[in-house]
Amino acid sequence: MLKGFTIGSLCLALAFPVFGQGQEAALTDHPLISAYEGSDLRRKDVKEFDEYNAFTGMDESGEEPTGIALQGKVTRILYKQPGERSILEVFRNYEMAITESGAEILFQCNQEESECAARYAGPTMLEYSDIQSVSNLAGRYLLARFDEDDHVSFVAVAVGQTFTDIHVVEVMKMMDTGMVMLDAAAMSKGLDAEGYVIVDGIYFDTDRATLKAESSAAIEQIWMLLQSRPDLDVYVVGHTDTEGSLAHKQALSEARAKAVVDELADLYGVSHERMSGHGVGPLAPQATNNSDSGRAMNRRVVLVAR
Repeated sequence: MLKGFTIGSLCLALAFPVFGQGQEAALTDHPLISAYEGSDLRRKDVKEFDEYNAFTGMDESGEEPTGIALQGKVTRILYKQPGERSILEVFRNYEMAITESGAEILFQCNQEESECAARYAGPTMLEYSDIQSVSNLAGRYLLARFDEDDHVSFVAVAVGQTFTDIHVVEVMKMMDTGMVMLDAAAMSKGLDAEGYVIVDGIYFDTDRATLKAESSAAIEQIWMLLQSRPDLDVYVVGHTDTEGSLAHKQALSEARAKAVVDELADLYGVSHERMSGHGVGPLAPQATNNSDSGRAMNRRVVLVAR
């Protein structure tokens, strides 16, 4: 079992530090989640404020990883697990504790079935998220979300044949909307690094292209991005889940993308020549459509550098 708490009661009463304060990376478990009993903590790295790409699988081509771009306090811990325990036993303990805590599992995969990546899972996950324990042939991984007052934590757990990675990203939430949102600087870095960035915090009325009022903070960050980079032109791309016909979803996603473009043009004065709205409907999911959490992740707006 997981030490430090009873399975089903992860320590969610976490005292979050102020971002920017220095902290020595003492070789102790993270307060949010402790190690499988008998594991040996080999390495710990703490960044009080940093970027982190949370792995959520591969794109439709199977060539490029997908994920959630995060900013916040990033803790990476590497454990050597007991040699007599199987990957499945260790992983199931973490999975059960996380699930019973009330956290939401956003994505999980089993590399023995090539679910994390069809090939080269080890190098791909290492480069994308610094996950060291999953190999090309074996390993299990999950990404979960813990909500706590004005913060949210994302926890990545990867269990391999010898080692376990625990990565925790503590993110400040927007107090008035309860959403996790990238600012203009983070969007800019994401576009430069990946060529695209997911814009969290844009909401629409159900099955409509009408922007909700709580989308204004995210729209303003897009405007600040375009203001700071007058040479940047973007595609605004709408994505949906698979609920409904393909034709309807493609039309809806395009209408939503164009609603974002119109909002930026009409309220913020951004030239239509710098933006182009398009929709791909459900054709480029970043998570399974078989769960509420997966469908929520697939309903998104993405900026693509032109």
